[in-house]
Order: sequence, then structure tokens, then C-alpha cells
Amino acid sequence: MTDQGFDLRSILGLLRRQARLIAITVLAVLVVATAAVFTMKPIYTASTLVLVDPSRKDLLDPNAQMGGGSGESARVDSEVELAKSEATLLQTIEDENLIDDPEFGVRLGFRDTVLSFFRITEATLPTGDEALQSVMAKLRESITVQRRGLTFMLAIQARSPNPATAARIANAVAAAYIKVQLAAKIGSTLASRDIIQGRIAGASAAVSQSEGAFDKFIEDNIDSITAETGRTDLTALRAQLKEVGGNRARDAAVAELVQRSLEQRDWAAVSANLGSQAIAALAEQRQQLVNSLADTVDASQQSIDLRAEVAKLDTELENSTTAELTTMRQRVATYQSQASDIRNQLRTSILSTDLPPDVLTNIYELQQNAEIARTQYQTLLSRLRELEAQAYLQVADSRVVSQTLPPSEPSFPNPRQILTLAGLAALGLGIGLAFLRENFVGGFTSEAQLHSFLRGPVISAVPRQKEARAGAGDGGIGEYMVSSPLSIFAESVRRIRVGIDQSLQRSEAHRPAGGIVIMVSSASPSEGKSTLALSITRAYALAGHKTLLIDCDLRKPSIHRQLGLEPSTGLLEYLNHAVKEDALPSIMTVDDESGAQVVLGARRSDIATDSLLSSTTFARLISAARSTFDIIVLDTPPVGPVVDGLYLVKHADSIVFVVRWASTSQHDVRHAVTLLQGAKKPETEILAVLNQQEISKSAYSGKYAGYYTAT
Repeated sequence: MTDQGFDLRSILGLLRRQARLIAITVLAVLVVATAAVFTMKPIYTASTLVLVDPSRKDLLDPNAQMGGGSGESARVDSEVELAKSEATLLQTIEDENLIDDPEFGVRLGFRDTVLSFFRITEATLPTGDEALQSVMAKLRESITVQRRGLTFMLAIQARSPNPATAARIANAVAAAYIKVQLAAKIGSTLASRDIIQGRIAGASAAVSQSEGAFDKFIEDNIDSITAETGRTDLTALRAQLKEVGGNRARDAAVAELVQRSLEQRDWAAVSANLGSQAIAALAEQRQQLVNSLADTVDASQQSIDLRAEVAKLDTELENSTTAELTTMRQRVATYQSQASDIRNQLRTSILSTDLPPDVLTNIYELQQNAEIARTQYQTLLSRLRELEAQAYLQVADSRVVSQTLPPSEPSFPNPRQILTLAGLAALGLGIGLAFLRENFVGGFTSEAQLHSFLRGPVISAVPRQKEARAGAGDGGIGEYMVSSPLSIFAESVRRIRVGIDQSLQRSEAHRPAGGIVIMVSSASPSEGKSTLALSITRAYALAGHKTLLIDCDLRKPSIHRQLGLEPSTGLLEYLNHAVKEDALPSIMTVDDESGAQVVLGARRSDIATDSLLSSTTFARLISAARSTFDIIVLDTPPVGPVVDGLYLVKHADSIVFVVRWASTSQHDVRHAVTLLQGAKKPETEILAVLNQQEISKSAYSGKYAGYYTAT
């Protein structure tokens, strides 16, 4: 639970520290999203509903309409693909003439328009298949076909900047889909009919061949059959069959000649073939009128009258010939029927006689072949007639149940949805940027993070404190070391002292004799370095050590302000030889709160300070301090912007490196530590301190409440 609470507090702390970055990110993304919404062209979506009925339909057999079972769902899914197929799109383009449509029609693209404007190329519109493919691509992008759940309902949606166009295209695609579906059913039926039609000729030939084989067998063996059986009636039936067959063949040939002559309007041949006196008289009368017409003047009244009479006679001749031809064909059919009856009677008579087994076997085989051929032919012919009837009695399996109207509101953009998604995305982006800034670009938020980054000791984390309470003194936050010795702040400073002491124990063998020099440094200004230097000085002084604090920041001294003093001379004057070296006590003052000695800075330097801090005068000052004091604390300028601190590193036995919590960048810390490592003595350790850490009041409550006093 404790770990989870700590993690939650860490996350909330990160969000609080980076709230400004997150807010700016969210605001920027929302502004961009809002601008994008208002610049987007509105798109309207119209939806036409189509119901798919997967049951089989047969208008000739209404009882045959039944469901398709488990395959119905797959059938509906197949209809979705058909509704958005190229066949449907092509039908829509044809029905709506989309080639010339201002929205879907062929026009120059942006690239071709620009090239044509600058006379780089000549603008030419695509034609033929290229134009059709262009229109089809636009239409395909503008429509969507979806199945509504597991129902038999299809939603055909069309999108367009114009609401009327969206509705028109959606309804047109639905109508084209049904038309294509119906055409496919008719085409399938006609294809089946054509297949059977191709088999009809073969079946008819098989019937003729089988019948001919049977008749030939009887013709070849009738005499022997009659002789063996004594059946003279078989000979009579054969003669009768020949006579009927001859009459049928004669009349069929005459009917064929008459039909050909009728088509050619050869009335003389018609009358000659038919032998009809009435038709011959009409033909002769017509010929006389034609001869008279040849002697008349064109366009005269007589010519007009004669032509009318000729036309009238042509009509009478055609009607009379057609009537005679119908009668003759009826006789042919009668002869055919008689021949069939006689043939069946002959076959029955032959089969009823006592024939030798081999003859009887041959007859039965021939008869069976003929029956099979007739049955197959009749089956094919019957199915052919059924398919011809069904081909034009097909109904579509789908129907429009709800045509769409022009939509009143655009479907895109949806401002509420876009801004909501943009806000969520911006919030996620802001949190991600905050995490990156906190952990990879920004400052440090925990001792563990700082230790992992520096690969060195982090001896304390100093909590952020409010300014000193009224009446507690004028020493600022450093006053807590005296006024609130049991506060969290004072304890964290004492923890720094412990870390320094432990570091000094590790390097005791290499340390010069005399007092210990502690350098307090940082990477950047405003890290709280001077406050900690004063607090560390007071911690050692209150512990009984003779302590000296030197404000080595000659460019921006600040210790005197924390102590509430305004000295006339300070370290700058001492190093600049404005005062004598033996007058060192004149630039020192005593911290009344702790008894520590302090060398202050009186004013900002107007000359180069690095030469002063690297001079022998300063070295003698440090040497004298070592011989007099137990602890010498150097408050140095930041090593990032100025080089002064690098000249002071060589005097330090321990370096306290102050890093401001969640503020000092990782790059600055790395750069500063690299500079310090290059300038320090090998045995001197760099001890990091995380300063001004935000800690909630509850962090040290509970079981630690009795160890600290409120600050």
C-alpha cells in the first residue's frame, strides 16, 4: 500500500509540476483542432435501406418459395459484395450519366491544372476507359455498403458535399444493384436455356436415328417375318405406312416451296405449287394491273389508283396463300400422326408374333433405344420451354424498403466528437511530454533518480520551505537551523553534515592537516546554494566546531543579505589588496545565531574575478583558515555560467553539489559535474543534495509525527 501511495503521489506531483506544459499542449491542440474543424468541407451522408430476401422465387410455382437454411447469412454477405461491385457502379454511372456530373465527372487534377497554368504541359482530359475508371474510382470512394448486424438489411450509404447529390447517389446505387441482380438472374436462366438449346439438336437427331434404325430393320426383315409368321396384314401396314409417309413428304416439300415463294412475293410460283384456281386468278389479275401501271405516268391519279389496286390484290394473295399454307401444314401434321400410329401398330403387330429369339432381341433393343431417345428429347424440350418462360418472369431477390431523403445535417466533421478526441489526445500528449521533460529533459524529482543519473552519492533531500516565520529572525530559511532545530529542514541539513563527515572519513588519509574545506556548488543560479551553505555552517557551529563561512561569489554575493548585514569591506577588497592581508579580522563578522565566523562580500566585482580566486592571496587565506578553523565552508558561484568555482575546487576536501528539485536540467547537471570532476582532487568526493523538494504535510505525519516540529 505504501509503495502504491508513493507512486500515486509521484504521478500527481509530476502532473502538478508540469501542469503548465500540459495545459499549453492541450490548448494548442484544441486550437488547431478547432481551426481544422471550421476549415473542413462538410460532408453529408445519405443511407438507403435494401431488404435481401434469400428465399427461392418461382412465379410459375408459388409453393416453391422457401428459405435457404443455414446458407442465408452467407448469401446476404455475398449481396453486400454485389452491391459495391463494378457491375453495380457501371450501371449507376450509366443511369445517372455521371460522366458529365460536375462532382463525379472527368476533370483536371491539381497537378495537371498547375502544369497547364504555367504552360509546362498541355491540359487534356482523359477519355474512354481512362475516364470511366476515373469516375468509377470517385464513385467507389463515395459509397459504403454495410449489413445491419445479422439482419437481412443492407444500408447503402453515399457521401457528398451536396446533400441532394448524396441522396440521389444512394438511391441510384440501390436501384442499379437491384437491376444488376435481376439481370444476373435472367442471364443465368438464359444461359441454361442456351445450353439445353444446344443439346436439343443432338437429341432430335438421336430420335430420328433410332426411329430410322427401327424402321430400316423392319423394312429389311418384313418379308422374312411375314413368311415365318404368315401375317399378311404386316405387308399391308407397311404399304400403308409408305403411302402416308410419301404424302407427308410431298406436302411438306410443297409447303416449303410455297413458303419460300411467299417470302419472295412470287405469286406465279405460289399458284403453280398450290394448284389453286382462285390464287391463279388473283395472280393473273394482279399481273394485268402491273402491266397497265407500266403504261401510266408516275404520280398521276390513274397511277395512284392502280397502285392501290395492286396493294389490295397483294393483301388478298398473301391472306389466301397463308390460309392454303396453314391447311397444307395441318395435313402434314395429320400425315405425321397417321404415320406414327401406323408405325406403332406395325411394331405392336410384329412384337405380338412368334419370332425367332435373335430377331425379337434385335427388335426390343431398337425399340428401347427409340423410347429412350424420345424420352430424353421430350425432357429437354420441356425444360427448354420452362426456362424460356422463367427467363422473363424473374423477380429480384432484393427490394428497397426505405429510400433516403437529402440529409439536413452533415455527418462530417462532427465538432463535438473531433474536439473530444482531440482533447483526449492532447491530454495524453501533454502527459507524455511532461513525463519526457521530467525524466529525460527536465529536472530531478527523487534522490533515486539523481543517484542513478550521477552514479554517485546523494546525501540528502532538503524540503521546500516557506520564508521564515515573523519574529523568527531576518536570516531567511537558514534561520530554521536555530529557531526550529527539530524541523524537517534542520534535520535534512544535519543529514548533509553526516554525509560530509562520512565522505571525509573515507578520504582522511589523503587530506592535508588542519581544518576541512567544504565547497558548496551548483550548476545554475537560484539553486538555493547560498542558503544551504549558511545552514551547513550553522549546523557545524552549533555542533561545537570552529566554523568559517566564506562568500566566494564575488560577482553576486548574497550571504550578507541573509544575515541582514551591509559591510563596507569584504572578500573582494581583501583579494584586491584594498585592505592589508594582516587586517583579515576586519572583513570577518560573527553569526550571532550560531557563533560561526563569516567572510562576507560587500559589493559586486567590476573586474575579472577568476584571477582573484586563483591568486596566492586567496590560497594563503585558505591556508590560514585551515590552521585556525575546524570547518571552512566556501559558498561558490555556479560552475555552469562562470569559471570561478573551478579555481576553488582544488582547495575543497568535500564538494556539496546542490541540485534544485524538478528545475535544474539534466544536461546542466551533467555538464557541471563533468567540469568539477576534471578540476577536483582525486580523493575529493562530489556529494549531491536535492534541494527544495516538494513534500506534502502527510509525508512526515503518522508514525514520524513525534520526531519533527511544525515549520
